Amino acid sequence: MNIKKTVLYILLSLFPLTLLSQEETVLRLKNHIEVLTSDSLMGRMAGTPGEKAASIYIQKELSKLGIESMFGDEGEIFSFLSTFGDTISSQNVAGIIEGYDPKLRDELIVVGAHYDHLGFNKLEINGREVTQIFRGANDNASGTAVMLEVARELVKVSFDLRRSVIFIAFGASETSLTGSWYFLESGESFKDRIKLMINIDQVGTSEGEYHPIAYIYPSINQLTDIVKNVSAKPVMILPEIRGNDTFSSDHINFVSQGIPVIMFTTALRKKLPYDKEENEKLDLEGMASLTHYIAELVHTAANMDIIVSDTSAKQKESVEKHEKSEGERVYTLYDVDKKPSFLNGGEEQFLNRWIYDYIKYPKAAIENGIQGKVIVEFVIEKDGSVTSVKVVKSAGDLLDAEAVKVISASPKWKPGMKGGEAVRVKMAVPVEFKLRK
Repeated sequence: MNIKKTVLYILLSLFPLTLLSQEETVLRLKNHIEVLTSDSLMGRMAGTPGEKAASIYIQKELSKLGIESMFGDEGEIFSFLSTFGDTISSQNVAGIIEGYDPKLRDELIVVGAHYDHLGFNKLEINGREVTQIFRGANDNASGTAVMLEVARELVKVSFDLRRSVIFIAFGASETSLTGSWYFLESGESFKDRIKLMINIDQVGTSEGEYHPIAYIYPSINQLTDIVKNVSAKPVMILPEIRGNDTFSSDHINFVSQGIPVIMFTTALRKKLPYDKEENEKLDLEGMASLTHYIAELVHTAANMDIIVSDTSAKQKESVEKHEKSEGERVYTLYDVDKKPSFLNGGEEQFLNRWIYDYIKYPKAAIENGIQGKVIVEFVIEKDGSVTSVKVVKSAGDLLDAEAVKVISASPKWKPGMKGGEAVRVKMAVPVEFKLRK
């Protein structure tokens, strides 16, 4: 039964990350910011109903994307004493996309942004009481909005993330960076598993042309190379790379734990709040470009064998053990100079010209209403043959077996190249079986 005539289609989610149009991303960013800066949230001060309402909105947005909540609907709740001696309760909101690689999925990349701000003041002007709301459009509704849209883009390629990725909105950041500190120091600590932290703070405005800055901690070539390599890809922005700085934001808590950090901002320093921070003054087009850039950067880092070797001895040891157990090294698509190609194309060509034409929907699966997405991993050998075909995400034995059968019978590819020589390369494709209604 030919797929073109029946009930099977292939879900394609391929890079570079330009799956969502700039216009659609701009509209969603605008909506997030309008919600987070609305009068009803009253400036989102830590411990207030406005901050709680913002956390609920963020949790719902992550849930809509199908991202698993790490702390339930209430978030990661914590309490602390204010400078006035009051007990304040706040919460972090976090979701996780699990990586598929059994050897790297326990390692984490954290994409974070704080969502709280400084609340409001009551003023008397000409004998009339006026409420002055510090809306925090740039600080940091902008970073929260970008974080949510980065999550949206990475969900589309979740099948192709070797490491797991956490998306977290920190509460109570304006009160001594408390939310991020609690996340790292709470009983269920993740800090020993975090290989990279991406912080997004005040990314909505810049003087003149939109000009994001990437602060790198520690200032080493490995992190700098990741940023530059992503910038070299088509339609990507070029952030200005800077070394360690004293910009006060949540990444500071990660830096203190020795965790590598890339911090994105368009501000030269942490700015004081002011009530005329209007939403329409934010550069939404620039923020959309930064969204695509950060998503691509996280995707790249999630698939590297080693992100930062000189601060990740355990990670390096794990990769070396894996290579030894598997024999000759197997590279990822992101480690080679030239990717493998199928009929002069990549994964999309393979899906369209091979899987699309030859895969069949198992009759027993149709009769029993079985459908779902199978993610299949395989290796392109140095001679172009396809080996080591295995299911890394199952949709049931019937569908798994059909996907593996067709991929295993693949004609030869042109092999991947590294340093002018053919090398073994591992890759994965998603195959979705869906019944017509």
